[in-house]
Amino acid sequence: MNERYRLVRPLASGGMAELFLGVARGAEGFERPVAIKRVLPHLAREPDIARMFLAEARLATLLQHQNIATVHDVGQGPEGLFLVMELVDGWDLGVLLRSAARRGVHFPPHLAAFIVHQALAGLGHAYRKVHDGRPVMVAHRDVSPSNVLVSREGEVKLTDFGIARMAGPAHTAPGVFRGKEAYTAPEVLQGAPATAASDQFSLGIVFYELLTGRHPFHTAQDASAVTYAILTRTVEPPQGVPTPLAGAVMRMLARAPQERFHSPESLAEGFARWLAQVGEPATSQALAAFLRGLGLPPPLSEQVAASRRPVTQAQADAGSLAMAVHAPSPAEAAAPEEEPLSLPGGAALSVSGRMVHRCHRCNHALSSPQARCSHCAMWPEASSGAAATPRTPTAPGAFAPSVGLELTAHQTLAESVPQTHVAPGAKSVLQTDAAALELAERPPSPASDWPDEAALLRRSRRKRALGLLLVALLVGTGIWLWPQRSTLLIRVMSATGLRLSAPMLRIDSDPPGATVWVRDTELGTTPLLLENRYPAGRVPIQVRLKGHRTWKGTFSGGEAAHIEAKLKR
Repeated sequence: MNERYRLVRPLASGGMAELFLGVARGAEGFERPVAIKRVLPHLAREPDIARMFLAEARLATLLQHQNIATVHDVGQGPEGLFLVMELVDGWDLGVLLRSAARRGVHFPPHLAAFIVHQALAGLGHAYRKVHDGRPVMVAHRDVSPSNVLVSREGEVKLTDFGIARMAGPAHTAPGVFRGKEAYTAPEVLQGAPATAASDQFSLGIVFYELLTGRHPFHTAQDASAVTYAILTRTVEPPQGVPTPLAGAVMRMLARAPQERFHSPESLAEGFARWLAQVGEPATSQALAAFLRGLGLPPPLSEQVAASRRPVTQAQADAGSLAMAVHAPSPAEAAAPEEEPLSLPGGAALSVSGRMVHRCHRCNHALSSPQARCSHCAMWPEASSGAAATPRTPTAPGAFAPSVGLELTAHQTLAESVPQTHVAPGAKSVLQTDAAALELAERPPSPASDWPDEAALLRRSRRKRALGLLLVALLVGTGIWLWPQRSTLLIRVMSATGLRLSAPMLRIDSDPPGATVWVRDTELGTTPLLLENRYPAGRVPIQVRLKGHRTWKGTFSGGEAAHIEAKLKR
C-alpha cells in the first residue's frame, strides 16, 4: 500500500476482502486509528472483484452523513485496492444486545426508538443521494445488528455498504442472494429485488430485538428454518412495549411490502412525534449512559496503542502496509480466548470487529480457530495428503502480518488463523449464516433466547457431563443436517405448498467448497441453492476448486435441476 498507513491486527476476512485495525500516520508523528479494508491477495487482480470494490468505494465516498461511517481514503498498493474507513469508538448492536441479555436487561423503549430513528436518518440520506441525475443507492441489503455501530458517546452509524443495490442495471447475477437470511425481507428471499421497503423489514427485525431481546423468528434454530419462518410465520406482537412502538414494529415487519411504511421519512417522523410526547431523554448522552451500565468490553480503538510497533526498514523498503510482530502484552496474555458463536443468518464484514473463521478446505465455519471442521473433518493448517493434527493455539496478539513473515499455503497475508484460499468466508455477509466471532468475551446470540450452554456446563460436574453429551448430540445432528439444508428446505416448501417465484437450481460438489461459475459469472460456493431464472435452453456451468480439475457441464434454464460435480485432482 503506502507509508501513510500501518496495520495493527487483522479483524476479519470476507469473501472479497480483509479488514484490519490500522493506524493512519501523518506529519510530526501524528497517528489516528482507522479501519482498513483490502481486497484479498488472490483476488486483487480479478477485474470483476476490482469493479465491485471500487463501486463500494465510490458509493461510500458519496455518502457523507453523521449516521454513516465515513470512508476517508481509497488507494492501491502492491497488495491491491484498499479503503481507509472511520473506526467507530464503540461496538456493534450485536455486542450491545448480547451484553444486555447477559445482564438480564432490555433496551428502554425510548432508547430503542432513538437507535432506529438514527439508523433511518442514515438510510434516508443514502436513498436521497443523487449523482449524475439519479439515486446512488436503491437498497442497503444488509441492515443487521453487525452493521449498526454505536459509539461510546451514543452516536449511531450505519456501515458496510459493500453489497448495496445501486440504481441502474442489476448488479446481481440471476438467483444470487446477497445479505443475511435471518434479516432479509420475505420478498427478497423469494427472488424480488431489494428495495427501501425490504431494508425497512430488516430494520424492523433489529427494532424487535432491541425491544424484546430476541429475534422475532427465534424459534427457528438453523438458517433454512429461519428463512422458512420469515416466509410463512406471523410475528407475535412484542409484550410490555408501548402501543405506538408495538404498532410500528409490526407494520415494519408486514409480509407485504405495500403494507409497510411508504418511506423512511414517514417512519422517522412517527418516531420523532412519539419521542417528543413520551418525555424521556432520547439523546446520544442518554444512550451513552445506558451503555456504561452494560459492562461492555473495551472497543478496538483502545487496542491500537498497545499494539504499536515501528515498521522494520526491510518492510518499509518493500512498500508494505505492514504490521510488526510483537510479544503479547500482559493484558493480552491474560485475556481468555473467546468462545465462538453461531448466528442464524451468518457472518458479516464490518468495522465493528466481527470475525469469521472458516475451514480452508470446504469453507464451512469453524466452531473455533483451532477446531476440527464439523463438515469435512479437516484440522486447521492440515495440508493435502498429510496427517491432520490439531492446531496449537496462538497467544492473542502474538501474530501480526508482515511482508517477511512465512505463512502456510492456506494462509493469506493478514490472517492470524487459517482460512480458505478458495472461497474465503465473511465478517459477519451470507451464507450468511456461518459463524461470527467477537474480539471479546460474549454471551449467546441476541438473535435468540436459547440457553447459554457454557454457563450450564459450569454449574456442576454432573451437569457438565450432561452438557458435553448434549453438545456431542447437537454437533452430530448438525453435521448431518447442514449438508442437507437445501434438500430439507425444498421438502418443507413442497409439504406446505409454499412456492418460490422460480424453479430451484441446486449445485453440490465432492469435495464441497468449490466455486460455481455460470456464463463467466461467479455465483458462490458449493453446496449452493438458488433460483433458476436463466432463459430456456442449455446453460454452461463450471465448478472450480484449487488443486482439482475444473468440472464442466450444462443445465436447462428455467427448470428445476440438481447438479453433482465430482472433482478430480
